[in-house]
Amino acid sequence: MRRRVTSTPEIEVGADSGPEGLAPTRHLQPSTLELDGLDELLNKPSIEKPSIEEVELDEILVRESELISDGGASDGAQSDEAKQVTQKRGADPRITRETHDTKPSAVPLLPTIGDVIGGMYRVEGELGSGAMGVVLLAVDERLNRKVAIKVIQSSLFAAHFRDRFEQEARAMAEVNHPNVLVIHAYGEHLSQPYFVTEFVAGTTLDRVIAECQHAIDIDLALRILDEICAGVSALHAAGIVHRDLKPANILLDGKFSVRVADLGLAQKYVTAKAVKELVGTVGYIAPELAQEAGTRAAANPCSDVYSLGCIAYELLTGRPPFESHTDEGLIALHANAKVIRPSMVRGDLPSALDQVLLRALAKNPAERTQTVDQLRKELQEARAKSAEPTRILIAEDEADFRALLELKLRAEFPDADVEAVADGQAALDAFDRKAASVVILDLQMPVLDGIAVTVLLRSRPASVMVPIVVLTASGGPNEWKLLSSLGADRFLVKPVDLDDVVAIVRRTVKDRARR
Repeated sequence: MRRRVTSTPEIEVGADSGPEGLAPTRHLQPSTLELDGLDELLNKPSIEKPSIEEVELDEILVRESELISDGGASDGAQSDEAKQVTQKRGADPRITRETHDTKPSAVPLLPTIGDVIGGMYRVEGELGSGAMGVVLLAVDERLNRKVAIKVIQSSLFAAHFRDRFEQEARAMAEVNHPNVLVIHAYGEHLSQPYFVTEFVAGTTLDRVIAECQHAIDIDLALRILDEICAGVSALHAAGIVHRDLKPANILLDGKFSVRVADLGLAQKYVTAKAVKELVGTVGYIAPELAQEAGTRAAANPCSDVYSLGCIAYELLTGRPPFESHTDEGLIALHANAKVIRPSMVRGDLPSALDQVLLRALAKNPAERTQTVDQLRKELQEARAKSAEPTRILIAEDEADFRALLELKLRAEFPDADVEAVADGQAALDAFDRKAASVVILDLQMPVLDGIAVTVLLRSRPASVMVPIVVLTASGGPNEWKLLSSLGADRFLVKPVDLDDVVAIVRRTVKDRARR
């Protein structure tokens, strides 16, 4: 019977989020004031562990009571900021499949608010709790900056979990990249290991996906993916495979800059002792890692590529490639089901992205995108090919001009889906049916005029980054001022040169893409 670990992902999220929030500390090198602990950790020989070549699902010896947190937040007095950052614990379907004895001996208490760790880090509250660790918000009183401190769950002080905790810290210390969470120090507090990282004031990618759903700007999504790929590539260059890539483990600061975090399951893959175990989060595990023990492969960069493909699909479409009510069903879908093309889920996605994501999600590792760098390059190239609009929506009540404009745009953008309607309500219905890359509206139309359609379109999340061009036979500065304040991008007075309309379409699409 498979056990499921439940608790909240290890999130380092600050109350000071957004562009006006606390600027995160970005260090390319750990602080020289705190290198002693890291040097000792890096120079410490790796503890030889028994190789787990095969682990049957029904051989799980980990007791559920030793893996599930108590679910409660600290009842002690908290500072206002600590109260804001303390998160309610929920479910984290991260699987661990191991046959070690996990029974703890002594169980030290976790640090509480006001405790000083390492002689300089004063605890302010809890940021989050995961399957194996608790992340605390603290202030570095020596350097006067906020930091995050990770400690082991109080129920998991067995030697094996301490080894894995130390392995996570060592993996972070081996990588020096702006898109990987920076570790500052490692040590022990009351015989309890801890490590200190930069504090990222912002959010996590899973929260962004939940809030935006399918409406996230494509260029912003691709920029985030580019930085995720860069961070994971740095891990692979150090010989480390992450093994638990998912949106909850991607931190975003107030400017949406990425930090790849939570290396608790990371391991060296350039060794014959790479462990063939089923670990990670079921919705993002490569099919070859979830097979029966006798045919299961060890994690490698190609399996991380599959996880990145899942993240990219979910970020761009607003939903994961597969969904199921059970872990077993989800594993089966990843192993056997066909992935729906992303552009069929989200109509305004460039079709060039379809092949990139489908290749990253290939079930056969030999047919999959082989490296993260290759995936990153293909995403960049797909976006470069997609600078032209993929769907143009025209709302114009004058039939002759509507027909001419439709013919011109079809000729100039042969790969685009061009749809022309005669009134404002029909334009809204067409947009709701399938979002457009650009919308061209006549100012004076029956049912709903151009001003009303502009307002209603901008109220839809899917139109946030869609250019709106308004055409009119009469109008002036006052009308343009009003339309601009409502969200229109361009205002053209008829009669118009159709070549000018084409140029405006190209320019507005590019302008929106750069924002």
